[in-house]
Amino acid sequence: MPLFSDFAKQSADLGVYGNGSRMKFIANHLVAIHNVASAEAMVLAERAGLDLNQVIEMVGPGAGGSRMFQMRAPMMAARSYQPATMRVSTWKKDMAIIAEFADGLGCDTPMFTLTQPVYTQAMAMGLGDDDTAAVFEVLKENSGAKNG
Repeated sequence: MPLFSDFAKQSADLGVYGNGSRMKFIANHLVAIHNVASAEAMVLAERAGLDLNQVIEMVGPGAGGSRMFQMRAPMMAARSYQPATMRVSTWKKDMAIIAEFADGLGCDTPMFTLTQPVYTQAMAMGLGDDDTAAVFEVLKENSGAKNG
């Protein structure tokens, strides 16, 4: 534990072998959802005519914010997805592992499942090397198609 405390924000003894991976799957399950939810909120805010930087400033630290919103919404507002902290192509692989984990447990994950096509579309749009914040572009394009 002392070794980990030198470089990790948080560390814990999670018990039996494999619990660390399972814990990571749970965390990344939420990251997938929060990232797409952040993009959806940013597209909605843009459509509502709000200043995206003000949205970030007001929503980020509040009850509606999340760590993913705080990290990725500024990238969305700037429409700048490089350098990637997590590439869409890598994330798609991780999502497949999480989906297999949940399926193996017989656990329904409707919110997580609904995010998967958004990341798939990002890949199809050529955004695989970009940060996962690029899902903003997917939702923006889809929103434009509904109103165009």
